[in-house]
Amino acid sequence: MVAQEQVARFGRYGVVGIASNLFCFLVFLGLIAIDIWPVLASGMVYILGLTISYIANRSWSFRSTSDHRQDLPRFLVSYGIGLVFSMASMWVLIMWLHPAVAQIITTVLAAIVIYSCLTVFKFGQGTKHYAD
Repeated sequence: MVAQEQVARFGRYGVVGIASNLFCFLVFLGLIAIDIWPVLASGMVYILGLTISYIANRSWSFRSTSDHRQDLPRFLVSYGIGLVFSMASMWVLIMWLHPAVAQIITTVLAAIVIYSCLTVFKFGQGTKHYAD
């Protein structure tokens, strides 16, 4: 892949991440405003965020040429690795930093880890099938 396209793809990935996280945060605030238990609201917006991220990253950021049977497992494994990384990062960073600062740093670093995994696992790149 040409370096310019990689930079553009990473930029699109960043836009999707910022937009989906902001949207999910607003939904979270709305849910707790109507007295939904914050832990349940957090789980609901996590699933919403994964869904938005999958659809937007698949169609726009990575411009997938794969079908869902190839893309979805790659996406879920990448985000699973990102979740484990996030938990470990928070565990380490809160030893020295305020949790809010640690969360911001963790979010940025996790986004880079997830993007790297999506790239390594060839999310959205499909596989070519050749006739025998």
